[in-house]
Amino acid sequence: MEAPEHRLPPSVSGMVAPPVGSGADKVDVKRLIQTLWRQKLLILAVTAVLWLPAVLLINAMTPIYSASAVVVIDPHPNRVINIPSVSEPMGILLDTVNTEVEILRSRDLARRVVETLSLGREPEYAATTTKPTWLTPWLEDGRAWLTEVASALPEPLSGLLTPPARRPAVTGNPEEVETARLIDAFQKNLRISPGVQSRAIRVGVEAKDPQLAARAANATVQAYIATQIEAKRNATLEASNWLQSRLEELRQDMTTTGKATVDAMRSETGLMKGRDAPLLNEAMSALNTQLTEARTAHVNAQARLRQLMSVKPGNPESLAGADIGGDPLITALRQRQAGLSAQIAELRSQYGDLHPALNRPKAELRDLNATLATEIDRMVRSLRGEVEQQFAKIQDLGKRLEALRTESYDSLQAEVQLRELQRQADASDDNYRRAVTRLKETQVLQALEMTPDVRVVSTAAAPAGPVGPGKTVLAGLAAVVCGALATGVALVRTMGQRGVYSSHQVEALLGLPAVGIVPLLGRRGRPGDSGSAAGSDRGSDFAEAVWRLCARLHLVRTTEPVTAKNGEVIMLTSSVAGEGKTTLVVALAAFLADAGRRVVVVDCDTRRPTVHRLLGDERPPKGLSDLLDGDATLDQVLTLDDRRRVAVIAAGRPTDRPQTMLGSQAMLSLLVELSERYDVVILDTPPVLSVSDALILAPLADRVLYVVRWARTASSLAGAGIKQVRQVGGRISGAVLSMVNARDHASFEYGARPPSGRSYRLRRIA
Repeated sequence: MEAPEHRLPPSVSGMVAPPVGSGADKVDVKRLIQTLWRQKLLILAVTAVLWLPAVLLINAMTPIYSASAVVVIDPHPNRVINIPSVSEPMGILLDTVNTEVEILRSRDLARRVVETLSLGREPEYAATTTKPTWLTPWLEDGRAWLTEVASALPEPLSGLLTPPARRPAVTGNPEEVETARLIDAFQKNLRISPGVQSRAIRVGVEAKDPQLAARAANATVQAYIATQIEAKRNATLEASNWLQSRLEELRQDMTTTGKATVDAMRSETGLMKGRDAPLLNEAMSALNTQLTEARTAHVNAQARLRQLMSVKPGNPESLAGADIGGDPLITALRQRQAGLSAQIAELRSQYGDLHPALNRPKAELRDLNATLATEIDRMVRSLRGEVEQQFAKIQDLGKRLEALRTESYDSLQAEVQLRELQRQADASDDNYRRAVTRLKETQVLQALEMTPDVRVVSTAAAPAGPVGPGKTVLAGLAAVVCGALATGVALVRTMGQRGVYSSHQVEALLGLPAVGIVPLLGRRGRPGDSGSAAGSDRGSDFAEAVWRLCARLHLVRTTEPVTAKNGEVIMLTSSVAGEGKTTLVVALAAFLADAGRRVVVVDCDTRRPTVHRLLGDERPPKGLSDLLDGDATLDQVLTLDDRRRVAVIAAGRPTDRPQTMLGSQAMLSLLVELSERYDVVILDTPPVLSVSDALILAPLADRVLYVVRWARTASSLAGAGIKQVRQVGGRISGAVLSMVNARDHASFEYGARPPSGRSYRLRRIA
């Protein structure tokens, strides 16, 4: 007899796990919050365990007190007398406050405070000696060993592994070393805070003793003021000493470059003052005036000479524009010449050029022109003499002026030297008078009390309460840190869980569709109870889960398909023992029988048979092993559970080689015969990873249901078992999560607990 073809419903045989997309590696914030909420008890417990010691340590901290004084920079102090100080007062500049802040933070000022308050006697500033502990030799040996190992390594690794050099011990005068330590400790507690856009500076000191904090703040302010006063007094004293040492030098300088020296040089050079300027300058000015006048007269004479020399004696019109210098004779001759010319012109117009009446006027005109030419010649000779005379005068004045210029240059150099000597004499005299005056002023300032450029507006008082540590804030921060650590522990614990918790993980990790989720049975569902897995409690969550599994596997039908002639062989297996596989087998068979299907259960686990125990019956004398060995017939090994209407074939007697028995032709024939008699044949097989029985039976089944225990079975184990079943040709329809905690699973699967209230129940039919 040949085995029938495998008949899987199209909707079930096509079930595949959804592919894991590119967004599978993204962090789901909502699911992360849900995961943390599930671990809330662990988080709270770890937080409490860590936070309580932290709170105890915080409460054990010594309180710190802070006292502060306020000083204000006052660049305009009150003066008893109007004498400027040697050191100028502070200006109201942008960097003035910052400069004073650095002075307040200086080590010199801290040294003054340490010495004034004798901080070495205070308990919190007392020196502490570090005593070696029992771990010190071990640490030294480890340091030496690490140094030797690092020296044997190459340079990059050697530099990384070599421990840092020890800080050299401070050597020198023990008192200086102790003072330096006290200064460092005091500066750590000193707080200098400049005001915002103001000239106020707040000087604060923190200490464990409130009285010490106030005294230290006031001592710092007083030391700062004393430093300013001392700096002014020292500057005034140095100025007074310097002025006293310079007075004799200034007196000698004044004698050397005094008024007598200036008068002596004036006498030697002959420099005397006139009305407005030296006499030499007055003479040069007069000569310049005479030279200018002579040059003007010379030019005028030359112009007149050129005009007269251009006159033609026979042409009376040529004298029209000539400058005759107002000569009356020439003027009269010119008038007579003009009259005769007019008369001749009139006669010509009346009688013509050849008339005898023209002879006498023409003769008179010729005589007149000759006389005029004679007079003009006389005037030309006179003007030539005048031009020569003026030229000679110009030459003489130029020579005299050049001589005066040479003499003026020499006198100018002497005047410059004289003025320089005068300035030196005036400066020496002024310096000496100023030095004497300033010396007297500094002596007066020394007698007066110095006034600092700052004033105290608020002295430090002992604080009423501590400023730190902020125990409430530290406790809150400790709670946050402890909560973060507890959250990390919860996340690590969650990541370390290897089990499968939801259908999403089944599909993503195992690559199988989650065809069923069966909850964990309570005490009423234990084997042998009336309300067991195969019992009568058909309205429980477990029953609803089994019904849902039957529906998804298409095992509950109102009518049989036309093509379905034989029953279907379904094998249930798991990775390891204890995953609720056999319980699910019995429950599935009972519910299918209750739905009117003919069901037979075959217990294929001859090593650890448990089907008969779950059904509440004693172990039959014969079973599957007896049937396959030929010691019994099928009717002899078939037993019927009357209450559940389920046929059962027990495992039978133990055998040495169950693999050979299950892989025989007799097993195949048995399955064919059972599929002809029953609608559903359910095989209960041993775990895949424990023995090979399930791998032998997997190819003979129409479909395989792989049972995975919720939160217990590691995904790696389940994946290994599924891989082996597929390698031998098993047709895995899907995975079933068994023994599920319903409430916890709901938070894993849907992100929230199932809603409270009355659940749906199936009505019991009487």
